[in-house]
Amino acid sequence: MAHNTDNDYKFWLVVNPATWLVPIFLALLAVAVIVHVSILNASPRHNWIAGPAPTAAAVK
Repeated sequence: MAHNTDNDYKFWLVVNPATWLVPIFLALLAVAVIVHVSILNASPRHNWIAGPAPTAAAVK
């Protein structure tokens, strides 16, 4: 069964971007916020907002 590229436009007749585009972007935004919050809270090494990371000399 060969793929007929003449019918590719029909996919967008069924899957309307006006319906799913905003929820997908909101879900993507939620994932990005969760990842950033978890990284900033989990490891001070990756949290440049809180100031410089502790060095070996400062720990002693």
